[in-house]
Amino acid sequence: MDPSREVGEVEQGGREAPPRLGPEHRKLEVFIGEWKAEGELGEASGPHAHAKATAVDRYEWLPGGFFLSCRGVMRFAGESLESTRIIGFDAASQRYRMHLFDNSGYARVYEGGEQDGVWKFAGAHERVTLSFANGEPRMDIHWEQSNDGTTWRPLCDLKATRLH
Repeated sequence: MDPSREVGEVEQGGREAPPRLGPEHRKLEVFIGEWKAEGELGEASGPHAHAKATAVDRYEWLPGGFFLSCRGVMRFAGESLESTRIIGFDAASQRYRMHLFDNSGYARVYEGGEQDGVWKFAGAHERVTLSFANGEPRMDIHWEQSNDGTTWRPLCDLKATRLH
């Protein structure tokens, strides 16, 4: 197997079938726009626990409409955490994936899905719950951290409003 290629559907003749846009991709539309958030860091943030935090995230479609790109900056205690996230639907697993890269040097992969307006993504050491208010431009963001994958501690809680 060629590791440079992702495993996908195979058409007759052995060629990989091209991905198709579907309702799974349209579900990501809820994220589109610029969001401003305020909140507080949790106990898992160590010396910054209980520090006030502000964040700005901008979600937009990448060309083709299969993936979202998000550039974000969170400011707290005189510091900033900048990240880039790519979110898309993985047809093989029937799950959503979020790839995150930040200015602290972390590269993380989270997997998850949506149910009743609540999105959950989990990775080996962090997980996030993103809750959307019905029809309103608001999103509640709750990040947690775990060292062992069993015991989870609050990392941050933010309330976001879509600016546009």
